[in-house]
Amino acid sequence: MRILLATTVALPLAGGAWAQEAARTDLVIADLGQPETNPWVINRHRFERCVAEALGVELKEFDDQNSEEQHVSQAESIIASGPDGLIFNPLTSPAGIQVARLLEDNKIPGVAVGRLVVSNYDNDYKGEYFLAQVTQNNDTWGQAIGKATADLGHKKVAMIWNQKGVTSAEEIWAGVQSELDAAGIEVVAEAWDRLNRENGQKYAEQFIARFAPGEVDAIIVLGAVAGLGSQFAVDQAGRDDIAIITTDIDEQVAQFIKDGKLDFSIGGHWMVGGFGLIQLYDYLHGHPIEDTQPRVGLIPVTAENVDTYANSLLNGCILSPDTIRGLSKVHNPNADLPAFIDAWQANWQDYVQ
Repeated sequence: MRILLATTVALPLAGGAWAQEAARTDLVIADLGQPETNPWVINRHRFERCVAEALGVELKEFDDQNSEEQHVSQAESIIASGPDGLIFNPLTSPAGIQVARLLEDNKIPGVAVGRLVVSNYDNDYKGEYFLAQVTQNNDTWGQAIGKATADLGHKKVAMIWNQKGVTSAEEIWAGVQSELDAAGIEVVAEAWDRLNRENGQKYAEQFIARFAPGEVDAIIVLGAVAGLGSQFAVDQAGRDDIAIITTDIDEQVAQFIKDGKLDFSIGGHWMVGGFGLIQLYDYLHGHPIEDTQPRVGLIPVTAENVDTYANSLLNGCILSPDTIRGLSKVHNPNADLPAFIDAWQANWQDYVQ
């Protein structure tokens, strides 16, 4: 059973003054994920590095070149080097299961961030060293995309999504589909593949060739890199009757939202990496995991709030070092990381620097 603490979030005072236990300064944490070719990875690394610096952790980063085989082989090499712990974003759920097995076999604690290894940690996983999976709320993520699509008045949509076998992506699409069904929106075409700019452009071009004006009015794309590829295809074809709805936000996506080229995106879920690092850091100091599957709520971004989002979340460390330490039981005995995560979506503007 998941254990949640009280909903009051204990945050640092100006000087971060608490009765502290001795914090280790020799911890080496490895991070395994994907290359920095999309905003989610870039922003995850940025925030996670800030957390590592605030906690005095040496963070070593590795990427899997977007290959399941490389993901597992990199995990083997990392674990052989003997880090104190591992943060990893599984490329797929099967790859994540193999990494979890390596953690168990080698008695190295690890936390998954972002994509899921299993749908429900408490029900579906039995083990000691794969400790938790810090993820986003996939249901509400998908529902927000679907609701935005309906609110914008679209009636016939195509989609470009991550390949099958990525549990998180499938859960997000289920959330989208529920809102589309409720609004009577027809999904006229689906593409499930690896998400990159080339595939975003390729599938959008196929949809453009297949559907005449009036037969499709929006393409929903999971991921800003693929979404920008789709937007390029639409622009090149002069199909201003087709809107692009995507996820993740970088400076270019933010500018496109300001310019009206993109109607909607959603982000902030990349903070899972830093939150997972705090969980692992506390565990290595003897504090038990309080929530084995915390879910970060995503922040919907439209023309109304894009400036605030871009100015505060796309630059710097987001949270101050004192605030970061205030979320760790090592530095703040009253810390309540699960409650902070639960409140983040609603309260993010109160905490950004």
